[in-house]
Amino acid sequence: MNLNVKQESFRIETVMCNLRNECFDFCVKDLSTNELNSTELDCVDKCSWRYLTTHKIISTAIERNEKSKGKR
Repeated sequence: MNLNVKQESFRIETVMCNLRNECFDFCVKDLSTNELNSTELDCVDKCSWRYLTTHKIISTAIERNEKSKGKR
């Protein structure tokens, strides 16, 4: 596996780990059961979507900024 693939794999793994931690901590309030209730599931779903969407927006903005610096 080449270095770029490994770096991208690590980056994705990091994003997913952060997403899981953030959304779980934000949404899951009752740890007395082994399953999430419907409210928690809905919250995790929405939180995950918002997290990934926000991450994409920020990543795109950073890329644009780096490209514009390179053109100067």
